[in-house]
Amino acid sequence: MSPAKRATAPVRTFRASLRGGVWEVTRDYVFYGDYLTREEAIDGACKAARSVEASGGSARVMATPSDTVIAHQIPRFKP
Repeated sequence: MSPAKRATAPVRTFRASLRGGVWEVTRDYVFYGDYLTREEAIDGACKAARSVEASGGSARVMATPSDTVIAHQIPRFKP
């Protein structure tokens, strides 16, 4: 199959936002989980994004305020 005909996988978007005093994470606007703190929500979203990427997909993580893009890849250190 030529590259032009090969379907590209959609980018999965994980978004953390404060809703009613609880941090909510969604994946492509569908509920994914609730967390008590912003840090826990971002951590959960980052782990989920890495899981998507580990299986060959693409993902990004965003958080309020202003849908800030969060780096979710684990840095690789060179010896």
